[in-house]
Amino acid sequence: TYVSHLRRLLAADGTAGQRCPTVLHTRHVGYALSVPDKAVDAHRFTELVERGRAELDHGQFEAGARTLRCALGIWRGAALSDVESGPVLSGHVARLEEARVAAIDQLVEVELTLGHHHEVIGELSALVREYPAHEGLHVKLMTALHQAGRRSEALHVFQRVRTTLVDDLGLEPGPQLRRVHRALLVGGSAADTGAAGRPTARTGPAVERPAQLPPDVPVFVGRRTEIAATQALVADADGSAPSVVSVVGPPGSGKSALCVHLAHVVRARFPHGQFYADLAELTCEDALVGFLRAIRGPAAPLPVSAEERVGLFRSWTAGRKVLVVLDNAVTTAGTARLLPSGGGCAAIVGCRSRLPLRGVGLSLELSRWSEDDGIELLASVLGWPRVRRELPAACQLFRLFEGMPLALVASASRLTVRPHWSLSMLVDRLGNERDWLEELANAEVDVLGSVELTCQSLPQGRRSAFYSLAASAAEPVTVDQAAALLETDSRQAESVLESLVEFQLLEVVGAGNGPSVAPFRYRVSPLIRVAAAALAPTAEQSGTDTTPHLRREPELGDEYVMDRVGVGSGTS
Repeated sequence: TYVSHLRRLLAADGTAGQRCPTVLHTRHVGYALSVPDKAVDAHRFTELVERGRAELDHGQFEAGARTLRCALGIWRGAALSDVESGPVLSGHVARLEEARVAAIDQLVEVELTLGHHHEVIGELSALVREYPAHEGLHVKLMTALHQAGRRSEALHVFQRVRTTLVDDLGLEPGPQLRRVHRALLVGGSAADTGAAGRPTARTGPAVERPAQLPPDVPVFVGRRTEIAATQALVADADGSAPSVVSVVGPPGSGKSALCVHLAHVVRARFPHGQFYADLAELTCEDALVGFLRAIRGPAAPLPVSAEERVGLFRSWTAGRKVLVVLDNAVTTAGTARLLPSGGGCAAIVGCRSRLPLRGVGLSLELSRWSEDDGIELLASVLGWPRVRRELPAACQLFRLFEGMPLALVASASRLTVRPHWSLSMLVDRLGNERDWLEELANAEVDVLGSVELTCQSLPQGRRSAFYSLAASAAEPVTVDQAAALLETDSRQAESVLESLVEFQLLEVVGAGNGPSVAPFRYRVSPLIRVAAAALAPTAEQSGTDTTPHLRREPELGDEYVMDRVGVGSGTS
């Protein structure tokens, strides 16, 4: 009855009495409402915000501000205010409200940059009443009032928000709010409060705004906690130092895709440029040259010395808001030379091992995916109808690869080009681990190459030990068991195991039994084990004995240790 009534409401045209095309369709699992995106306010808002941010990325500040204001004009009150919301809808409402506040925050920042401080005072005054503890909005209101010559009102705003923070939350104002307050007390300029004046005409050649980010994935799935944490770090930055995010995870965990997606999520906050380098394909020195060429032009002369090039890049980023994305970072010293220096900058660094980088504000260690996220990832490639038809097989595929995103994407890609295959058929073909790499071979998704990159980062002795462990240890091993497999003592075996954990090739699965050197067990995941078997050289290929013989090898090698912690003269 309810559905019939809804059909009649949707079919009637209130102006001409004509009937509209059917938009409510029956499906085998229920009903689907088919309307174009332009008929849904939330979709129109998102599209306009993205368009406005793209215009800002290209330096079109006036156009970007107009587009953002148009997007915000769609709002006529709280999202879904006349709908009784359960937990699912409440989550959507919260995300929409967060997106609205973020768009307002960015619009106000642009308007202040353009000198439109009078226009935003009323809007900001209403917003701080709605969000009385939002420090960023209060900073912008104080800045706008100061630029409008209303210094006493700006100081009153500070007293009000400080009272709210102390009384309600037991917190003192943050560094940015305190800095603006100090600037107002001493009669500082608009620049002292962190606001930029109206852009002036340039007298020389225009400075390029590099936009080197690779395309984002069409539909990004999962990692919601990591995305939210990155957004919070960038949003809460006080401008005293760059915001640095490190992303660490085993081969195939989706580090590269996450780094690029995070960059696209926050890039609107970095209007002066976004740099990108894959350090699996470039040395750190070549990456730095690429950054400088993007800034100065392909024909511009560059300093001869490496140190001068580093200094030039740091000088250029010092007064700007730029984002640097480094993927497949291996060494601390080389990576540090590519980081921006400005307090308004940020860097996202994808690491194949845990690098002791200085200034990291957020370290993301990628955990295993939930089954729900894994199924959603398959559906993002294959479509929900196909996945729902064979949901048990999809779950089996997820468990087979222990939720590794790269393997799931490779599986879905194989099924995409072979639509006559079912998921069950692919699961059957993957029954033998030795067939995995052949079945998952894909020009765009290189499962084997992901593991190979990490193995190439290992010293030769550690690499040989890893191949031996992967070939011999199908089950988790203790230190003593590994020592027997590697024909070495427990102390050396423990060092090998822990370094392989550091490189994300082994995982620690829990305490072992008995008086072992360390009460842990170490495990090679099935996917990494299969890749290691394909990468390991045979005695015939190498012409040498492939046994590790760790007793004759130094612990790690002095040169390797110095490079990892950033000591010595060499860079990657």
